[in-house]
Amino acid sequence: MKSLICYDEHKTNFKETSAFKKGLQGASLHNLAMLLSKTDLQRTIELDRTGKLKDTWNTIASVWISDELRYSDKLGEELDSTKFIEAVKTWYQLLLSKQGEAS
Repeated sequence: MKSLICYDEHKTNFKETSAFKKGLQGASLHNLAMLLSKTDLQRTIELDRTGKLKDTWNTIASVWISDELRYSDKLGEELDSTKFIEAVKTWYQLLLSKQGEAS
């Protein structure tokens, strides 16, 4: 999402964006909800009639919010991991398309 913010503002460095200059720095750079609020992706989610984007966002956000899950050395459940990876793939494609780089 940081790259999308840079793309939307025609910047090559996130530190040059209005989001960074208005305080999106440090630990908040890992806050997906704050990053989402600096893009038009929330509107994209709302306009998605399939609900897929909302589901994938909820999957990513629910896992990402837990530092324990992100930095743990314990193995997770394969089904949960697969669901997360598929959600990230969907969001990756969305981000690429928003930047004119559909693969």
